[in-house]
Amino acid sequence: MQLVRPLHEADGGPRPAPNPGWPGGAHLSVVVLMHLDHVPALPGPDAGIPPSSVALRGPYPQIMDVHTTSQHEYGLRVGAFRILDLLDELRIPPTAAIDACSARHRPRLVERLTESGAEFVAHGVDGISILHDGMEREAQRAYLAESVGAVEEFCGVRPAGWSGLDYAQSTTALEDLADLGIRWTADWPNDEVPNILATSRGDILNIPVSIHLDDVFSHLKRGIPIEKWADNIVSSARVLLGEGAPRNRTLVLGIHPWLIAQPFRFAHLRNVLRTLRELDGLWWARGADIVAHLDDGRDER
Repeated sequence: MQLVRPLHEADGGPRPAPNPGWPGGAHLSVVVLMHLDHVPALPGPDAGIPPSSVALRGPYPQIMDVHTTSQHEYGLRVGAFRILDLLDELRIPPTAAIDACSARHRPRLVERLTESGAEFVAHGVDGISILHDGMEREAQRAYLAESVGAVEEFCGVRPAGWSGLDYAQSTTALEDLADLGIRWTADWPNDEVPNILATSRGDILNIPVSIHLDDVFSHLKRGIPIEKWADNIVSSARVLLGEGAPRNRTLVLGIHPWLIAQPFRFAHLRNVLRTLRELDGLWWARGADIVAHLDDGRDER
């Protein structure tokens, strides 16, 4: 299988997106990307390859593991609402990566996200079925179409963004996402500025996730103490602010309510966001806000 162009610098991509500067003279845009995943008690026979954030934590999916599945349930029942209250307090707009099952079966959560002005981002079908190159192409297209269609139907808006489960991509996913009208993704941690991923179906803007600041990748997988995780986020923001123009940078902070909204961890998230809110030079944005701003910049030239 031939790899798509974003993997090949020598083949012309990705390239930095033209950026005249962030609004208000800001030097750093910050996106808070919430991952909302439904993990079923037992996967169906066609569940495919589970993500490492689920498979490495217990006997699931071979047998039911109430600890794994109930923690994800906690994130949708309790944790997401706790985070949204904090974001509302700090006037931070959320970007919500929500899978099809959560969009379909969590109307109260969808309503609460809407009240907070969240951007809804397509995020797969559920919290255990991950994109991979072993999928037949038509199965992949059906998977992506179900994800996008569920957000449109149950959240009331056609999503412009995509965030894969565990930030996973297949080598052909971008082409199929472009066919579905997806304008941006956060899956490729290849830079600190938005960059253009070229596909045969059109360009997709990559707003790079700060993968080593993601709470699952940092705290759970790598064992970084939660206090150090919090320090790393603030330190990263200060370094990026200090470097400033001409490369107007972005920090995409991926968080998972089932993990970071546990009370003993949540205090650290609250302190981090309050500290960042006091810094000058930040633009708190949703993914769609960044796309719209860069589109406006192109139109003005």
